[in-house]
Amino acid sequence: MPRMGRITGVSMRLRTAALVRSALSLPLPAARRPTATPWPLGRITAGLVMSLGALASPALAAPAPEVTGDSPASRPLRGPEVVNSAMDAQLFYQLLIGEIAARDGDLGTAYQLYLEGAKRQRSAQLFRKAVDIALAGRAGEQALTAARAWRTALPQDRDAAEFSAQILMALGRYDEMAEPVRAMLRNSPPEALPGLLTGLPRSFLRISDRQRAAQLIDETTEPWRSGNGAQAAAWTASAEGWLMAGQPDKARAALHQAQALNADEPAVALVASELMASHPDTEALITAQLARKPQDVVRLAYARRLIAGGRLADGARQLDAVVANQPDNVTALMTLAAVQVELRQLAPAETHLQKLLSLNTNRKEGQPTIDTETVYLLLAQVAELRKKPQDADQWLRMADPQQARIKIQTARARLLVQQGKMKEARQLLRQMPETEPRDGVVKAQAEAQLLKEAQAWPDARLVLQQANQRFPDDPDLMYEQAMVAEQIGLFDEMETLLRKVLMIRPQDASALNALGYSLADRNVRLPEARDLITRALAQRPKDPFITDSLGWLLYREGDLPQALKVLSEAYEQRQDADIGAHIGEVLWQQGDKAGAVRYWKDARQRDPGNRTLKEILQRLKPEL
Repeated sequence: MPRMGRITGVSMRLRTAALVRSALSLPLPAARRPTATPWPLGRITAGLVMSLGALASPALAAPAPEVTGDSPASRPLRGPEVVNSAMDAQLFYQLLIGEIAARDGDLGTAYQLYLEGAKRQRSAQLFRKAVDIALAGRAGEQALTAARAWRTALPQDRDAAEFSAQILMALGRYDEMAEPVRAMLRNSPPEALPGLLTGLPRSFLRISDRQRAAQLIDETTEPWRSGNGAQAAAWTASAEGWLMAGQPDKARAALHQAQALNADEPAVALVASELMASHPDTEALITAQLARKPQDVVRLAYARRLIAGGRLADGARQLDAVVANQPDNVTALMTLAAVQVELRQLAPAETHLQKLLSLNTNRKEGQPTIDTETVYLLLAQVAELRKKPQDADQWLRMADPQQARIKIQTARARLLVQQGKMKEARQLLRQMPETEPRDGVVKAQAEAQLLKEAQAWPDARLVLQQANQRFPDDPDLMYEQAMVAEQIGLFDEMETLLRKVLMIRPQDASALNALGYSLADRNVRLPEARDLITRALAQRPKDPFITDSLGWLLYREGDLPQALKVLSEAYEQRQDADIGAHIGEVLWQQGDKAGAVRYWKDARQRDPGNRTLKEILQRLKPEL
């Protein structure tokens, strides 16, 4: 604890610390209990004033004397009952010196004086002050000593247990945390207990060892998981803890216990949505809960998981339900609009985006802020898809008046390409300043994307090669270059790059799927293709593009009925030209040429330049 300087600046000069402390031992006659401070109030620190007020207690207040007699003058006027402070002269001067010591930097003295007073008075306020002083001096062990003394004196005080747990966490003494956390939970109101239990995993995020954090959650919640009330919440906390620890099987087992106890608990469905990636069967738990007891918080979490897995149409349906219940829900409106733009549902997307701008204009204090930059960017995409480049450019200028945002200037560059100004578009991107380390990566990806959309594959490859030299071993750049190499027919280069990506990120679903699809499309090493695509699906179940890869693999393996079934499932999720082209070829081989032509016509209308469609039509030569 630091000790700094001498005490100065009080109305009565204290000659020495010893003289002041001796005053604490001088007894005062009982009849002369002080009722007012002899120090000018302006000289007393705010902390001391709070301490004085905190010690006023009805239990210590003396009853007002009654005057007997019948005359009105003999009866006192009744006002609010006076509540006397529990503070005596000795405590008053002790706290005063503590405040002066704290003000002058002598935190060690201040801490000792407050802690002694807290123990004598059994005062939660004084214990907390002692803890605060220790924390201000970065003295964790002293803070823990005060918090433990607080718990000993007031075992039912919830704050004492919570402070003890927080200090132990800060000190990294996780093995000692379970008991004070359990005490905090026991001393909490029963109605608050489920929320506190399910919030434990997020409270323990500071513990970097996720395995230890999960074990600590189980140690803490054991009394409640064993039947001491709030069982479902306790098991849900355990499930989330193990999920965060990267052990989805243990998480699923704990979630099963929570589901059996209370299948309609929202927290159960929220954890289930996070488990969908590794345990697809948990989706049935969510849909069953929504059928029985629909709740918007669950729908939002479920929608996010569906969208992350590429199931845009399913996600949009959940968001539609949320918006129907909460027309002004900013999060749901923004996410739904973005999904609708991706699905080319332009009219409803524009309606929702204009609604967001209206909400922003009329926003009241306390209401959530709206990311107008994203709204403008999405409106620009709508205008671009409607072939209205001038409108799109206006929205982009509103989104980025300073013309300094890479993401938005990339969209402006795309508009320039549509006007035949590729050179100007590339120059626009290259002259953008790089203010963060990854800005160079983003700029290279954006420039390569422009060239890919223009089917200038060699130029795109050169841009990515140069970027990979500048940013070696960047998995995103290697993946992009692999996709360009595949378009050019450089399959060895593509495979080498994708395997490098998988060495860095073994569970990268996009890289697994890209390599698996390439093998299936070339009709080579089909068992390896199946392994890669299966691993990708395990990461993103029901992703329409990965499902399309599986369907195309089944076609290459000769299982036409199953191929058509799987491809149709993918097309239901995403009406993409690639998927439609594949369904058309399967139908063609089954003899349903009219059905094949319908899919091909639809695919050509959606994406006239689609490479997969062009290759199939050139090979099969149907009459469209």
